Amino acid sequence: MKVLNRLVNLILLLCIPAVLFFFQYLLNVPFNFHSLGFIFELAVLLVTLACLYERFKKRKDKGFRFDTVTYVAIGAIIVMLIGVIAGGPYTGGLNNYKNQSVIKEIDFESIPEFDVTQIQLVDKNTAEQLGDRVFGTLGSDEVSQYAVGDDWVQISVNGTLYRVTPIDFGSFLKYMATGSTPGYIMVDCESGDARLVRTEGMKYMTSAYFSHNLYRHLFFKDPTALFGAAKFELDDDCRPYWIVPVYEMTWLDKTEDIKGVYVVDPFNGDAQYYDVASVPAWVDNVYPVSVVYRQFAQSKKYENGLFNWSKKGVVEFTDDYAYVQFNNNVWIYTGVTSVGKDESNVGFAYIDLRNGEISYIRRAGAEEYSARSSAEGAVQQYHYTAIFPSMVSVKGRPTYFMGLVDGANLIKSYAFVNYENYQTAATGTTVQEAYDNYLKLIGESAGKDMDAETVTVSFEVKGLQSYVKDGNTVILYRDESKEIYWYDLSNGDLSASFIEIGDLVTVKVKTDKEIVEFVSE
Repeated sequence: MKVLNRLVNLILLLCIPAVLFFFQYLLNVPFNFHSLGFIFELAVLLVTLACLYERFKKRKDKGFRFDTVTYVAIGAIIVMLIGVIAGGPYTGGLNNYKNQSVIKEIDFESIPEFDVTQIQLVDKNTAEQLGDRVFGTLGSDEVSQYAVGDDWVQISVNGTLYRVTPIDFGSFLKYMATGSTPGYIMVDCESGDARLVRTEGMKYMTSAYFSHNLYRHLFFKDPTALFGAAKFELDDDCRPYWIVPVYEMTWLDKTEDIKGVYVVDPFNGDAQYYDVASVPAWVDNVYPVSVVYRQFAQSKKYENGLFNWSKKGVVEFTDDYAYVQFNNNVWIYTGVTSVGKDESNVGFAYIDLRNGEISYIRRAGAEEYSARSSAEGAVQQYHYTAIFPSMVSVKGRPTYFMGLVDGANLIKSYAFVNYENYQTAATGTTVQEAYDNYLKLIGESAGKDMDAETVTVSFEVKGLQSYVKDGNTVILYRDESKEIYWYDLSNGDLSASFIEIGDLVTVKVKTDKEIVEFVSE
C-alpha cells in the first residue's frame, strides 16, 4: 500500500510540470502578474503543491489538516484576487483613468479640403469580395492548400491607401504539407484594383503551428510581454511584416496602454522591438482601435469626477469608424455621441493610430446612421447599402462622404451628405459627379472641381448666345478679342442669364474657358 501511495505521489508530482508546460505551449500565457491566465496557473500550482505536501508529510494523526504551507498558499491566492479586484477608479486609480487618452480639441477649419486619395472608398466587406476573386489566380492546386486571411488591414504605402491580407494556411494538415504561404493580396482603396503578390516562403504566420506560430514564436522570445493582435503590413517596398503591439498596464490590470511593437519578418522570424516613439515611419497600426475606444470612454467617464451622477460631459465614440489618411499616415474617423445614444452627434474625432492621439471637434450634427439612411434614400430604386462614412471638408463644411454598394458589396455609387442637415444629400456614379451635385445643393459652383486651376479675367461682353446641353442651359460670352467663355446655369448663379451685351464682367475661368465664378458683373 505504501509503495502504491508513493507511486501515485510521484506520478502527480511529475504530471504538474507536464500539464503546465502543455498549457504554456498551447496558450502562450505570459509570465506577467497582469495576465489573468498566469494568475490562475500560479494559484492552481500553489494549491496543488500544498496538497502534495500534505500527502508526502509523515503524520501520526489521520485526516487532512491545515498547516503553515497551506495557509501561505491560501494567503497568496487571496492577495492575487485582491489585485484583480483592486485597481479601479474607486481604489485610488482615478487619475490614471482620467488621463488615459491624449485628447486635443481642434477647429474643423484645420481639416484639409476633400481629396479623394485621402479617403477609404473600399471597406472591409468590399475588399473581401475583391480579394476572393484574385485568390483564384493561384491555380487549382494551390487554392485548395490555402485560405484568404480575414483581417484586411488598412495601410498607407507611399501615399496610397490599401487594404492587405496574407494568404493563410488552410488547416493543420495543409500546414504540414506546405510549410509556407505564397504571398498576400492588396486592394487599392481608391480604384478598387485587387492583385495577388507572390512572396514565396512566409513561414511565421498567425495560422501556422508549432514553433512557426507567430504568437508562440514571440512568447519564447519575450515570455513576459503582453501581446496584442498582430497586424499584417507592408513597408514602402511592399515587403510584408507582422506588427504586434505590446501592452503595458498603467494601474494594476484595469487601464492599458501600448508601450511598443514587435516588427516580425514572416520569412525568417526575425523580431525587432521598437518603443512607440521610435516605430519605423512606414508602420501605420501601432494602437489597436479597441484600445483607443476604451481609453477615450474611460477618460470621458471620469473627466468630471468620480461621482458624476448626472453624467455631465460623458460622451463616447460611435459604434463604427472609417479610415482616412493625413500626412501619409492612417487615421480613423468616428463620431462622438452622448452615452444616451440619441439620434445626433455632439462632435467627431480623428485618431492617429501611430500614437493614439485624438483630435476632437465639438460640433453638433447628424449621426452616421442617419446620414447613411439619407444617402440610401437618394438611390432607393437601386437598393444600395451605404458603407460607414468618412467626415470630409467640402468648402469648409463638415460633410459625410461614403460609398454605396450593391448586393455583392461592390461600390456602385457615391454620396455626400451634409453633417448639420442630413437631408442635404447628393449622389453620383463617380466621385466627381457626386461632388459636383453636392456643390449645387449647398450653393457652390459645381464647376469648381477638386483639381481645377482657375484664373481671373475681366472683359466686355461683345456677344451672347445660349444652347441646351444634357437638359441644362449653357450661355456663351464673347469678349473683345473674340475669345469664347461659357457658363452652365445649372451651377446655380442665375444672375448670369441677365448679363447683356456691353456689360463689364470679372470672372474666374478654367483652362477650357468654363466660367466657375462671377466675381463682379
